Amino acid sequence: MPHAFRSSRALACNFAVVAIASLLVACAPTNVQTTWERLGPATRPQQVIVYDFAVSPDEVQLDRGLEADVLQMAKQTTPDEEKIQLGHAAARAASESLVQKLNAMGMPAVRGTGMPVSWAGSAVVEGQFISLSQGNSTERDVIGLGLGRSDVRANVQLYEATPGRLEKLESFQADAKSGYKPGMAETMGAGAAAGHLAVSAAVSVAGDVASEMLADTVKADAERLASAVAQQLQSYFVQQGWIPPQ
Repeated sequence: MPHAFRSSRALACNFAVVAIASLLVACAPTNVQTTWERLGPATRPQQVIVYDFAVSPDEVQLDRGLEADVLQMAKQTTPDEEKIQLGHAAARAASESLVQKLNAMGMPAVRGTGMPVSWAGSAVVEGQFISLSQGNSTERDVIGLGLGRSDVRANVQLYEATPGRLEKLESFQADAKSGYKPGMAETMGAGAAAGHLAVSAAVSVAGDVASEMLADTVKADAERLASAVAQQLQSYFVQQGWIPPQ
C-alpha cells in the first residue's frame, strides 16, 4: 500500500474517532427529578457550602427530613472499603466541580469540611449516593452500545441556614451514566464487512484510548452529575431572584 494512501487512511480514522467521541459524549445521559420544594421566597445566602455526598450509612445525616429512599440507605449494610474509597473519590470530584460551577454562575460557594463556626448567611448543599457503579470495562470495550456503562445516582438537598437549624428548600434526585461507546464487536464487524479489519482494529484501539473523553469512569460521571445538580440549583436560584437568568 502506498505510504500516502496509508497516511490518508490513518488521518481519516483519527477524524472519525474524534467525531464519534464528540457525538457520544453529548449522548451521555443525565436526568434530574425534583422530589420536594418549599413554596415561597427564601433569603439570598451570602455563600453556598457544598459538602461531599455521603457514600455509606454512617455518613448520612438522619435529622434533615430526608426522603424514604435515603433513610432506607441508612439502614443498609456498610459497603466494603474499596467501594467506600471509590465513593469518596466520586464525592470529592462532584463537590469540587459543583463549587466551581456555582461560583461561575454568581453564587459564592465553598467546599465544606466539617461543621462551620456559624451557619449564618449560608445555604447548604448535601447529598447521598444511592447508586455508584463502575460498570464493566470489558463489556464497554468489546460489546459497547451502553452495556457495562458506569452509573452514578444521588439524592441532593438544598438547605437554608436559620438560627439553630437547617431548613430544607429543595430536594431532587440526579442520575448520570457514561456515554454509549461503540464496542470493538461493532467496529470489527463493520470493518470485516468492508474488508478493512486492520482499520477497524485501529479505530477500536483509538476508541479505547478515548474512553476518558467518553466519560467511562465513575469520576467523570460524578463530574457530569455535578453539572446536572448545578443546572437544577441554577433554576432554583433564578426562580428566587438570587441570580439573573443565564
